[in-house]
Amino acid sequence: MDSLYAAPVRNLLSNGEALELIHSEVLFIKDMPVKSIFLVVSGAVLVFSDDGSQVRRCVGPQQIVGIYDALACGSWRGIGVAHGRVELIAFNFENLQKALDEIPQAHRVLLDDLFAA
Repeated sequence: MDSLYAAPVRNLLSNGEALELIHSEVLFIKDMPVKSIFLVVSGAVLVFSDDGSQVRRCVGPQQIVGIYDALACGSWRGIGVAHGRVELIAFNFENLQKALDEIPQAHRVLLDDLFAA
């Protein structure tokens, strides 16, 4: 594995593992493979554009960050940074992928169309 992708350990968490970030801590960077998706329990994660110049999304409590990037291209398309103190629950993306592989083909086609846009 490339050492660039080995540094941020936040993407390598196991299913259901809780973690806490402090203000300005980086959760993911552009082009890093999505290995985990995250449920925000408290606080917020700011998702910046790939060059860091614009906030594309503010992900708050009871929202999930990572599904779109994982299904659309398999890697993070921006930079995720904690805004204040953030509590997250990590879910292994491979488990979600296995579940999606078992859904009816018509549903899979719909998901593929949604994430192609």
